[in-house]
Amino acid sequence: MDNNIFSLVFGKDKEGLAREFKGFEFRPQQIQMARAVENALLTGKHLVVEAGTGVGKSLAYLLPFIKRVTGRDGRIVISTYTKTLQRQLVEKDLPALKKMLGLDFRFALCLGSQNYLCIRRLRRRGDDHLFETAREKEEISGINGWALKTGTGVRSELDFTPGESTWKKICRETDLCLGKKCPFRQKCFYYKARREEYRAQILVTNHHLFFSHIASDGNLLPPFDVVIFDEAHTLEDVATDYLGIRVSNFQIKYFLDSLFNPRSGKGFLRKARGVSGEIIKKAMERTEEARHAARSFFSEAASRFGEESRTVRIREKGALFNHLKEPLAGLVSSLKDIYGGCDRDRDEDRAEIKSFISRAQKFSSSLDAITRMRLEEHVYWLEILKRPRGTRYTFFASPIDISGEFKKRIFDEIRPVILTSATLSTNGNFEFVKKRLGMDDDVDELILDSPFDYAENTVLYLPGELPDPGREAEAYRKTAVLEMKKILSLTEGRTFILFTSFKMMNRTHTELKESFEDLRILKQGEAPRYKLLEMFKRGKRTVLLGTNTFWQGIDIPGKALECVVISKLPFAVPDDPIIEAKMELLLSHGKNPFVHYQIPRAVIMLKQGFGRLIRTGRDRGIVAILDPRVRTRGYGKRFIDALPRCRQTSDLARAEQFLSGKG
Repeated sequence: MDNNIFSLVFGKDKEGLAREFKGFEFRPQQIQMARAVENALLTGKHLVVEAGTGVGKSLAYLLPFIKRVTGRDGRIVISTYTKTLQRQLVEKDLPALKKMLGLDFRFALCLGSQNYLCIRRLRRRGDDHLFETAREKEEISGINGWALKTGTGVRSELDFTPGESTWKKICRETDLCLGKKCPFRQKCFYYKARREEYRAQILVTNHHLFFSHIASDGNLLPPFDVVIFDEAHTLEDVATDYLGIRVSNFQIKYFLDSLFNPRSGKGFLRKARGVSGEIIKKAMERTEEARHAARSFFSEAASRFGEESRTVRIREKGALFNHLKEPLAGLVSSLKDIYGGCDRDRDEDRAEIKSFISRAQKFSSSLDAITRMRLEEHVYWLEILKRPRGTRYTFFASPIDISGEFKKRIFDEIRPVILTSATLSTNGNFEFVKKRLGMDDDVDELILDSPFDYAENTVLYLPGELPDPGREAEAYRKTAVLEMKKILSLTEGRTFILFTSFKMMNRTHTELKESFEDLRILKQGEAPRYKLLEMFKRGKRTVLLGTNTFWQGIDIPGKALECVVISKLPFAVPDDPIIEAKMELLLSHGKNPFVHYQIPRAVIMLKQGFGRLIRTGRDRGIVAILDPRVRTRGYGKRFIDALPRCRQTSDLARAEQFLSGKG
């Protein structure tokens, strides 16, 4: 790193950083990480860095990146898991560094194309009567007004949240884009953003879009040389999701209704022009045949697997008959007839027809792959979600082991790849994450402790005798809830309670609300996550209950959060189809899946949950782990050893003294 930049950012004269980054503190770990990232950029060698909370890892990698791209060709991708971190990078860190350093570099936020309003589709929808409900018509009226003044056309900038059905009819869809033939090409929000992306040297995106890019054979992001995965502990799960396939009854219903909805009399086939009435009539009939076939298919699924919410693994080929195969083939044939008869100058209609053909073919191939289990080394499963407006059935085929694909498509193709997170190591090394992602041993590794003084600012509360949740589930639950009540009586709010299941969270929520009328007890699912967090920050006597997504990516510094309660060790549910299949694969290789998969995965998640408490050097508080297995089971020591060193107690009175500043 150039000495002048290095001194300005990390040297003893830190006025620049203190001015641009509120609360900046000198951290030697940050310098170590910056030097390791710079070395990776120079050598092309992959790097794994665990940077404990407070290291300031974003600045540590941004500085070497800025040096790399300034005055030269090339592009770097920063991929994150949470939107919160993306916003921090794009709205705070990168602009502040650009201002402070006075260097000429360009950066851009990359979003999936469906986040953008399509002006052409919005104009066209104004007169084609596709909006079926009063809510859709009201929402489109609001979007019309917003479209006249927005500079980005990005959905998140709307001051209300439109329904999915409304937005899907007016957003930018890849297979509906007219490209250079679009009359609104010069005004297009998506292409304006794409032009900015191609001009940028640093691209900020998320793991979901990154793996969509990989799955699309590299068609979604501009070419790049280097990628850093921040929040890299989530990579295996996201990659598994995006490298698989899924089909739901809601997807198929929306697709068929978009073609023709006999109830409302609306849909594309109603407005198709330049094609004979007989061809249109035949297409409508085949749409109805496909609709009846879909009902038969999902009705058979309901008869076999039930209608209550659950996840069930499918183990045998032909568990369900693919009623949709022939009807979808007939529908594709009719759509091709329409395409052939459509006037050549009707670009919009022809684009929509091609999109319908492609989607029908994808549904057909996906259902065929799932029902006949055509994909090797995949796990097949069904998610049933009971909802007021109808039960949703989603069929999945997911890869069991992504390590080979990850290695081939990422580590072998891009150099360097940098992985970083506050929680990547288990047992003091990176073997677990490297094996899961197919990373070679010949990589650079760095583990950096947090600069925060946990010994002074944190107490780990491990209560005495609690029943074993694996052996006495209900007795444990009742005792754990009693313990939570004791803790809340002490903290009077300012507490996160983290669960491993919605069922226990919901039951606990009911019991706590009955016992604490003077506290505001919030739970995941009552409102969007960001709204819950805002309510929690503003409320002085507030408690928030959450499951897996609340264990990570949440930053609430200060006195708003002074206690984190972890109800159970976060072992993955063993009968989850993907988890079960991964464990079976390990067993077939002669490995103990509990030791080689369940424990290290749970250790990483526990570290994430623990990390919610201390977010700045001035924070202090209590972390309570209510699972007795950290003391009673042989593997418990691995969990405790993975946490930052801090005071421990099994006496709640001592925790109370600490919180009141007397201990």
